[in-house]
Amino acid sequence: MRALLTGATNGIGRATADLLCPLVDVLLLHGIEPQGDVEDRLVVLRRRNPGTEVVYFSSDYGRLGEVGALIEAIRAQVGGLELLINNAGRPGPDRRTLSADGHEITFQTNYLAPVALTSGLLPTLEQAHRARVVNVASATHHSARLSLDDLELEHGYSPVAAYAHSKLALVTYTGWLSRQLEGGRVEAVSLHPGVISTGLLHAMFGAGGDSVERGARNVVSVARRGPGVNGVYFDEDVPASPNPEALEVGAQQRLVTATARALTAAGVPAPRDGAATDDT
Repeated sequence: MRALLTGATNGIGRATADLLCPLVDVLLLHGIEPQGDVEDRLVVLRRRNPGTEVVYFSSDYGRLGEVGALIEAIRAQVGGLELLINNAGRPGPDRRTLSADGHEITFQTNYLAPVALTSGLLPTLEQAHRARVVNVASATHHSARLSLDDLELEHGYSPVAAYAHSKLALVTYTGWLSRQLEGGRVEAVSLHPGVISTGLLHAMFGAGGDSVERGARNVVSVARRGPGVNGVYFDEDVPASPNPEALEVGAQQRLVTATARALTAAGVPAPRDGAATDDT
């Protein structure tokens, strides 16, 4: 199996890399850090798992052009991909902040960037006999409302609201994507990995939480589920009901239409359903 894990250098992502590495033939890891800053970590993974090829890619999700370059680098590295885990994310900053591309930074990092990555890698995933996209969301998405007329939160911004809204968008997109993939080789799921003690959790909530290893076990468990879970939202590793807004087909389509416009304007891959660019 060939797997790509984003946000793999810290927190749940780092622990997931530890669990996933011995289970796959090729493990592609993404992080924001330069290669030199994580080389010691890569050496450890390779020594522990000599049968697994470990490759690292650096990309800043705050710049959509770097996401486009990441897609091209991954395509050049592997001829097929069986697993994509979109784990990279960030907390909402204290004040509303725009990315280099002009988008609210939490929305871009937690939503626009993984959608671009998934869109660009779907042809690679579809080359596999069976593949899966796992979008790491958050139970905070239950507290949000999908602001389809204010996706960038120009009004009513707060760090927690920005984070929860970005995760609701991700769960909603997963529902849309699963409908596009129905009956095909690729499945898409989303999950809340648990209330996990990470820097992200502490930055916004100042709370404790379970170990990163527990979060990683949930991610890997969902990634390794048998077929037949396309479109399922998991609370940890148990199928659960997402925010009802995420299940509304009309809301899914409006979100993806806006998403496609934003990503196309940035020159990176966008959701490819023709309806995604339809204003009606």
